[in-house]
Amino acid sequence: MSAKFYITTAIDYVNSLPHLGTAYEKVAADAIARFMRMDGRDVHFQMGNDEHSVNVKKEADKQGVSTKQYCDEMRTKFEVIWKDLEISYDDFIQTSEPRHHETVKAFIERIRDKSPNDIFEKEYEGWYCESCEAFQTEKDLVDGKCPNHKTTPKWLKERNYFFRLSAYREKLLDYYKAHPAFILPEIRKNEVVRFVESELQDISVSRASFPWGIPFPNDSTHVVYVWFDALINYLTAVGFGQKVKEEEFKKWWPADLHVIGKDITRFHCVIWPAMLMSAEMEIPNTVFGHGFVFLKGEKMSKSLGNVLTPLDIVPQYGADALRYYLLRESSFGSDGDFTWNNFIKRYNSDLANDLGNLLNRTLGMAAKYLSGKVAKPKVTVVTPVDEGLKVTLEPVLKKIRDEMDYQKSGDVNFHKALSALWEVVGAADKYIDTCAPWKLSREGKTDDIARVLYNVLDTVRNIAILVSPFIPGASRKIWEQLGLRDFDKQTFEDIAWAKTEEFNVSVGQPIFPRIEREDRKMENATAPATAPAATDNLIDISDFAKVELRVAEVKQAEKVEGADKLLKLQVEIGGVPRQIVAGIAQHYKPEDLVGKKVVVVANLKPAKIRGVESNGMLLAASDDTGLSVVILDRLAIGTGAKVK
Repeated sequence: MSAKFYITTAIDYVNSLPHLGTAYEKVAADAIARFMRMDGRDVHFQMGNDEHSVNVKKEADKQGVSTKQYCDEMRTKFEVIWKDLEISYDDFIQTSEPRHHETVKAFIERIRDKSPNDIFEKEYEGWYCESCEAFQTEKDLVDGKCPNHKTTPKWLKERNYFFRLSAYREKLLDYYKAHPAFILPEIRKNEVVRFVESELQDISVSRASFPWGIPFPNDSTHVVYVWFDALINYLTAVGFGQKVKEEEFKKWWPADLHVIGKDITRFHCVIWPAMLMSAEMEIPNTVFGHGFVFLKGEKMSKSLGNVLTPLDIVPQYGADALRYYLLRESSFGSDGDFTWNNFIKRYNSDLANDLGNLLNRTLGMAAKYLSGKVAKPKVTVVTPVDEGLKVTLEPVLKKIRDEMDYQKSGDVNFHKALSALWEVVGAADKYIDTCAPWKLSREGKTDDIARVLYNVLDTVRNIAILVSPFIPGASRKIWEQLGLRDFDKQTFEDIAWAKTEEFNVSVGQPIFPRIEREDRKMENATAPATAPAATDNLIDISDFAKVELRVAEVKQAEKVEGADKLLKLQVEIGGVPRQIVAGIAQHYKPEDLVGKKVVVVANLKPAKIRGVESNGMLLAASDDTGLSVVILDRLAIGTGAKVK
């Protein structure tokens, strides 16, 4: 029987649609859930919406609809976004659902039964941030304002029901010490411990004279405080207090992993475990407080007016492009940053140039040389080059497992896991260049072509499985273009060298077409276009005349061994051969340039670059989005022609 894995995300306020920071959490949790499924775990992945908020009711009133109708409509909008991002949740909860009301009532009654003195009534007054839905102390405020929303909180005075949090200070500190993986990453744990070591105050768990919420048990003049009922959703989702789901609750609780933003660690790492201790229930195994995704260095917030949403990116560039960028850019426990320039660079470099081009060129050669049918060689010949690709592939699953093991590493290192996988992508690409099927074709070595292309295609098959938790849509497309079936049945047990018997490939559209230019309309969301700056570094025509620009035809091209950025080009200028080294390997594959007519500086002094002699310089244009070689659009122009 497979081990269970219950993973949750924070449930979201529905007063506005999700922005990239919210999407970051869901994408990351989805990657973990998919990874665990692929690794043989029985997974329950839980998400939902947090609806009993003052701000939610205000938004509903503003739109002239009932609060429940507004929440139901927002659920539909949220789920469309999550499905567009291919979030594979198993259940989606609304806190206005009857099942949640039932569970909240049962949980409060359990606290009253197990710890009768922990819920009591008293008067309270203090600073209250409506956006946070929480009281704040003077030391929490920055210049008198909420540090998260930059708004001035209200002074609120009410007689409410309270939870005796102050009684759990020592129990919490003892629990943190005994369970070092309960709060991750380490920086979050240190913050929480420092907070708990100071004096804990009892906290309000009800609101009076507020009509939208769950009626407080035995006192209908109060509703359960929104943050208190929100935490209990993790129990609701697996059936606590619901008689028909008692066995389901026994199976799934405690949760294995709560994935939350670092701004709500106090709720999840202090108040939530204290509530469970009070109810004499098991505490979740791990709470992971992830970093924020900033927009040009500033936290995204509707109140700050700097929100970028998945809807700004996914329709044009696809879910996989956004998922990859969010997971690849930084450690999950640290803050990340989104800029259009960085997004386009990462897309073009990793997805279009590396993974996409590896697939496209391999399928193209399989179609050209073998009519798309590539069978496993009957006689197994393993050359040293074949062995090099094999030994790069075989340990990568362990590397990825190690980086995804948050309890071992203290973080979820999506970026390192993907980096390890991209080493295989690079190795497969280098394997093609080394084996050169085009040369084997000229030599009539059909069996060698079949062996080489089979090894690459089966490596791509393994890559498709390994990358599927991170970019599931692209993985499926790769699988289909390889001519394989039953993608949904694949697990990590299917990772193996030379496992597939035959590929019947079909050359389809590139799964990641290059982004050739910035979308200026979207870029304006982060930075305005700027005019070229004036300069005093002017030259006259005699200076320009010193530079001899000539047309050259690229005859051969190959990567410079040990240099990721360099290509070695054999060119012809007016019938004279010339060798040029150019730093364009991250933007062009060797075969992309063969046969092209380019512009070179022909009278540049020879130089050695990484030990390789270069006699000239290739002309190219570049900016933050990438690089483009200057290529002539009229091939009738002869080599050696002067550019002026």
